[in-house]
Amino acid sequence: MRKVGFIGLGTMGLPMTKHLIDSGYETYVVGRSRGPIDRAVAFGAKELATPKELMEQVDMVMTCLPVPQTIIDVYEGENGLIAGAKEGKIVIDHSTVNRETNEHVANLLAEKGASFIDAPVSGGPMGASAGTLTIMCGGEEDAYERALPVMKAFGEYIVHVGPTGSGTVVKLLNNMLIGVHQSALAECYIMAEKAGVDPAVAYDLIKRSAGFSKSMDWSVDAILDRNFDPRFSINLLHKDIKLALQLAEEVDMPLDLIRLGEQKVAEAKEKYGEQDVCAIVRPLEEKTNTILKRREG
Repeated sequence: MRKVGFIGLGTMGLPMTKHLIDSGYETYVVGRSRGPIDRAVAFGAKELATPKELMEQVDMVMTCLPVPQTIIDVYEGENGLIAGAKEGKIVIDHSTVNRETNEHVANLLAEKGASFIDAPVSGGPMGASAGTLTIMCGGEEDAYERALPVMKAFGEYIVHVGPTGSGTVVKLLNNMLIGVHQSALAECYIMAEKAGVDPAVAYDLIKRSAGFSKSMDWSVDAILDRNFDPRFSINLLHKDIKLALQLAEEVDMPLDLIRLGEQKVAEAKEKYGEQDVCAIVRPLEEKTNTILKRREG
C-alpha cells in the first residue's frame, strides 16, 4: 500500500500527513481550509477535490476529524468516502467519536468490500509532530496487519485492541481521566500557592512520587507561563467526556468521579472553551483570587 489519503489536516492531521510523505508514501489530501491544504501540498501531498475521488485514487484513507457528525459528512453522500470504496480498500479513522459511529461506517464500508479501523490517537500535537503517537485500534485483525506499516509512519506504540469500536473505548477511557486529572491538578497547584509553596517545586517533587500523572507534564509549565494556546481544547475534551458518559450508560457503569470531572470541565468551557485543557485551572483561580505564575529566580 503505497498510495494513501488523508482528510482532516488540523493540529494532529497535518503533521501526521507530513510523516506519511516523509516515509515515502504517495499522499493525497482533501480539505475545506486553504491554509492546511497549501501546507500539505508544500510538503509533497497532492490535492483532490472530494472524498470520493480520494477513495478511488488510493489504497488506504485516514481521517482525523472533530465530531461524529463530521465523520458522517465526510463518509456518506454522493461524494463521500463510501461512494468511492471497493474491495480491498482500507479506511482508518483517527478521530475520537463513539462506537455507534464506528460501527455504522464500518458496516457501510463492508457492503462495498472495504475494511474499517477505528484508531484514535494519543500524544497531542507534540506526539504527532515527533511521530511518537500511541494508536489504539479496533477492527478486523487482517486489516490491522495490512495497515500497521502505514501507521508506523507517525505512531510509536500501536495496539490492536479488539473488534470495531474497541480502540474508541480505550480512547474515551483515557480522555475521561484527563478531565479528572486536570481538575484535581488545578486544586493541587492552587493549594500549593496558597500554602506558600512554589507550584513548580511541588510539581518537581510530585513527579518523582506516587501522586504523579502524565497530565502534570502537559499542564504545569503552560499554566505557570500563562500559555493557554490550544494543543487540545477544553471544548474537545468536554465532547469526549460526554461521549464517555454515554458509553457508561450503555454498559450500565456508574461514573461518579468522572461526572464530577465533567462538571469542572463544563464550568471552564463556559469562558475558556477554545483554550487548552490546562485552562481548566482558570475558574478556580478566579474563585480563590489566586493567579499561578512562574516565580522569578
